[in-house]
Amino acid sequence: MMKYFFNLLLALLLTSTVLFAENLTIPPYDNRLDKYPNTTEWYNHADIDSASAFNIGLLYDTKINDNKLAEIWYKKALFLDPNNIDALINLGVLCDDTKRYDDAIRWYKQAYSRTNNKDAANNLGLIYDHKKKYKLANLWYIKAIKKESLEAIKNLGRLYHYKLNDDVKAAEYFIALIDNKYPKDKVLTYLKNNWKLSDKTIKKGYEAQLKSKIIPEKLKYKGGI
Repeated sequence: MMKYFFNLLLALLLTSTVLFAENLTIPPYDNRLDKYPNTTEWYNHADIDSASAFNIGLLYDTKINDNKLAEIWYKKALFLDPNNIDALINLGVLCDDTKRYDDAIRWYKQAYSRTNNKDAANNLGLIYDHKKKYKLANLWYIKAIKKESLEAIKNLGRLYHYKLNDDVKAAEYFIALIDNKYPKDKVLTYLKNNWKLSDKTIKKGYEAQLKSKIIPEKLKYKGGI
């Protein structure tokens, strides 16, 4: 799952709307924060600055491994700025990692609704893929691909190979990774050796990729197979 990292301290605050029932009270200062730089400054600004609250949440999430406090701080960041996409995505990842999939879906959809965020779309595809809702997985992967998400291209290729049993479509998406994410020889070796695809299937996938209405033109591999 894609996760976002530190924000800069904001100089100006965006006007917030009520996202939660009450203004979340920040927890008392935690001495575990002392070992990380900038935490005192962030904490002192966190009651009015979304980026500061987010940064503290990220420390709890990725360094201290306290999911409960990470969630509180991310929600505080969202109370201060409901358009804090980083906080929305990371709340989704947090819920995803703890198998609260319905909550994760809710956060990711909020992130996507605000900016058509490609990582939110890809992460939704992964959740629906895990839940075996393949039509929905396909739909969200496509939304992400149209925003040039290479991870979604890879994930959709895997969906077609492992779940939908369509290796021409699987090859179509993996070939689009050539020179965008992986070198040509690595992709072709993977398709032949790992997925056991024939040269004929790979060629059909290459031709389908060139004609695709889903893969952005700038991401298509046109160097021949």
